[in-house]
Amino acid sequence: MFGELWYCVFGSRFKIVEDMNRINKHLRSYRYALRGIYLAFRYENNMLFHLLAAIAVVTLNIILKIDKTDWLITLILIGLVITAEIFNTAIETLADRVTKEQDPLIAKTKDLASGAVLVICCFAAICAVIIYFPYFLALGF
Repeated sequence: MFGELWYCVFGSRFKIVEDMNRINKHLRSYRYALRGIYLAFRYENNMLFHLLAAIAVVTLNIILKIDKTDWLITLILIGLVITAEIFNTAIETLADRVTKEQDPLIAKTKDLASGAVLVICCFAAICAVIIYFPYFLALGF
């Protein structure tokens, strides 16, 4: 009986504290994620190229007044390319931390990660041709 009374009076307070700790931990994870994005754009040279390409795509979308579906496709592709590049950077950073010496398995891993970025970039370029071709035809190009 005393235990039930104790929980009724103080138990809910402990639950609130636990919930606040969980929320704070979750919010901290966003800070770490934003730091990771910042580090990728700050220190990875290829990210500047991807950022400029994304700006060019968004600008072209605005100029050509493309429809909503094409907007969504281009935005998804921009996100996929940037995400792939961030994963590639993370893998390369971790691999360089493991060893600076030549290791065939690490070289293969880094090549695979770079290859993944190349694949999504090629598919994004193919999609860009498919998306923009009708708009350029309509303009008389």
